[in-house]
Amino acid sequence: MATQKGGKSGKSTGNMDWRDPVRNGVDVGRTNSDKNESDVSLVVVLCLAIMALTFVVAIPLLGMAYAEMKAMTDIAVEQLKIMKEETRKSREQRLKMLMGE
Repeated sequence: MATQKGGKSGKSTGNMDWRDPVRNGVDVGRTNSDKNESDVSLVVVLCLAIMALTFVVAIPLLGMAYAEMKAMTDIAVEQLKIMKEETRKSREQRLKMLMGE
């Protein structure tokens, strides 16, 4: 029974291993016997190289995209000014025609 009085109180019955099974397989630390060997992993160096290459490619592409957007915005503003001027002229022309001048 689960609530027995007397006997083995407070002791675990069964064959349970309460140690952490994950920690047994983890290498806590390693000694570096070779002093010429670098502590930096090749994966870290490779990741840094990929990040640097990404920035070398991405920053100029973003700069070109920004320059293109600025040029298109300037062209659109200029065309808007021209369209407003043409609209004003056509309204004046229409008023002259309606007035009979």
